[in-house]
Amino acid sequence: MQFDILTLFPDLIYNYSSESILGRAQKQGLIDISAHNFRDFTTDKHRRVDDTPYGGGPGMVLQVQPIYDCLKNIKALKHENIKTNKNLKIKNLKLKIIALDPAGKKFDERMAEKFSKLDRLVLICGRYEGFDARVYKLVDERISVGDYVLAGGELPALTIVEATARLITGVLGNTESLKEETFTKGTRNKEQGTSDRQKNNYSLLLTPYSSKEYPQYTKPENFNGLKVPKVLLSGDHKKIGEWRVKNSK
Repeated sequence: MQFDILTLFPDLIYNYSSESILGRAQKQGLIDISAHNFRDFTTDKHRRVDDTPYGGGPGMVLQVQPIYDCLKNIKALKHENIKTNKNLKIKNLKLKIIALDPAGKKFDERMAEKFSKLDRLVLICGRYEGFDARVYKLVDERISVGDYVLAGGELPALTIVEATARLITGVLGNTESLKEETFTKGTRNKEQGTSDRQKNNYSLLLTPYSSKEYPQYTKPENFNGLKVPKVLLSGDHKKIGEWRVKNSK
């Protein structure tokens, strides 16, 4: 199985994934983990990957263009149309593209089991105040690993990679240890009709994410026909505030 991680800090990925279970699995040819620095796909001399948000607000927002071009450069996607998720068609390849996002679906063992059946999993790591909302047009899902704040998506990405990789045949030397793991056992019991009380024991750390966020946009104003909502360009702070409340989720 191939894991592709889009990140501004490739060494964070390689330093961890070269050791222990993930390192051995790569040496055995069971998985491959590649980190792609989307800063390499910037178009300005300063190699900027972020900019201020349209409509005002704190922090910086990751631009869509470097991420879009980085995705295009990944070998399996090179000749495919990834302008929008609906047009993303990979023939004869089970693939998912995921954005690591605090407001996304909560990652759990059932997701890991589904991912382990893929041929390729692409994970996009955020930083700063998050992604330009148009990045979400390029992905299949938005996923969170918990109700806490991190500096970026690299640790969540590695969490997903390890949880998924260990379910691939041959990655764990002792298959019995996989069968006895708590969350794996919980997933199987759930499929066999485990009681609600038992089910809850396995989901105590996976409560729904409660924070609300609104879509954010930064330059360019128009990217491949995907435009920043006009209200954010209006300078009318009342209307901008109302739009953000309405579109929070």
